[in-house]
Amino acid sequence: MNLKEKIGAIPSQKIREMIKTGHIKGADEKNIQPASLDLTVTDEAYQMKGTFLPRLGETIRDIIKRGVICSVDLTQPLQRDGIYWIKLKEELNLPKDIYAFSSNKSSTGRINLQTRLLSDYVPRFDRIHPRYQNSDSYQGSLWLEVIPRSFLVKLNPGDNLNQLRFFNGQSRLSSDELKNIYSKYQLFFNEDGYSMSEEEVRIRDGDATLIMTVNLNIGEEEIVGYKAIHSNNVLEYQREGYYSAEEFFEPIFTPKDGQLVLKRGEFYLLSAKEFIRVPPSFATEMVAYDISSGEFRTHYAGFFDPGFGYGKEGEVKGTPAVLELRSFDNDFIIRNGQPICKMVYDRLSEIPDLVYGQDSLGSHYAAQRGPRLSKHFRV
Repeated sequence: MNLKEKIGAIPSQKIREMIKTGHIKGADEKNIQPASLDLTVTDEAYQMKGTFLPRLGETIRDIIKRGVICSVDLTQPLQRDGIYWIKLKEELNLPKDIYAFSSNKSSTGRINLQTRLLSDYVPRFDRIHPRYQNSDSYQGSLWLEVIPRSFLVKLNPGDNLNQLRFFNGQSRLSSDELKNIYSKYQLFFNEDGYSMSEEEVRIRDGDATLIMTVNLNIGEEEIVGYKAIHSNNVLEYQREGYYSAEEFFEPIFTPKDGQLVLKRGEFYLLSAKEFIRVPPSFATEMVAYDISSGEFRTHYAGFFDPGFGYGKEGEVKGTPAVLELRSFDNDFIIRNGQPICKMVYDRLSEIPDLVYGQDSLGSHYAAQRGPRLSKHFRV
C-alpha cells in the first residue's frame, strides 16, 4: 500500500485499504465517508472527575485509574455537563508519515453534544501523529470525551458521534491556489443562485480562507435560528425523525432590527448567507473568524465532505452551512451579514470513490436550507 503517491487528505478508497491492511483496526467499511471514517462507541464508559490529557508515554487507561468517578451504564442517559469517557471500537496502527484529525459529526454538533478524541500517548485532543510516540508509526487505542451541554443524551453501542480524517502531508491550499480553485469551480453562490465574485468573498494574499457571514434575514416571520432549551427531556441519539423541535429548542424569528443577542453560555443554531460548494477533489473545514472579533465559538462540527453543495458533476449551486454558536465571555450582539467564520480548503490525494449526497451515504443535510436541526427531529 502506497499512501505517498500524492500529498493530501486521504480519500474513501484509501481508507478502505487502511482497514484491510490493519492500519485501522476494528472499523466497519460501512462507516467510510468520502474523506473520513465515522468512529464507533462501545459499551465501556466512565464518568470522570474532570478533563484530562495523557502525557507522553501515558495511556488513557492510566488516566482513568486516577480520574474516574464511576463506570457508566449506557442504558441510562448521560447527564447534562457530565464528563464521560467512552472507548471507541477502532484502534490505529498508522504507518510512517500518516497523521489524523478528528471532529464532531454534524448530528452531534447540532444537539450541543461536545466530543473530543483522546488517544494513547497523545497530549492533545483530536490530533494523532507518530511523533507523539517517538516512533515512525503510531499504535494506540481511541477514546471519546463526551459532554452533553444542553440535553440529557442516551447513547447506544454502535453510535457514531465523531469522524477521523487522515493525511499524508500538507494538504491546505495556499491563497494563490484557493484563488485559482475559486475561479475554476465558483465555490460560493448567493441565495438567488448567482456565483459570488472573488472580491465579494474577500480572498486576500496570504490568507487562504473564504469568509462566511450570518443570515438573520431569511424572510419576514421566518425562522432564522434556534436556541437550545435547558430541559430534562432525554434525546436518544439513535432515533431519527422522532422528536419535535419545541421539546428541545425555541425558534428565533427574523429580528426586526437585524440583530440578535447571543446570551452567554447559551447554544444557538443559525445559518450562513453564502451557499458553499466543495468539489469532489477537495474537503473543507470551518475555522474561527478572528478571536479579536468576539469570544464565541462558531462551530462544533466544522468539516464538509467532498461533494457538499456541489454534487458529483457540479450540478448543485451550493448549500448554506449551519452555524453552531456559543458565546463565552459576555452577551454578544451579532448583526445580519456580520462575518462569523472562515472556510479553509484541503486538497485530496485523489478523487474519492464516494461523494457527499449520494443516496448510498444517507446524507441528511445535502439539501438543507436555513438553520436545519439535526436528523433526530421531525422536519
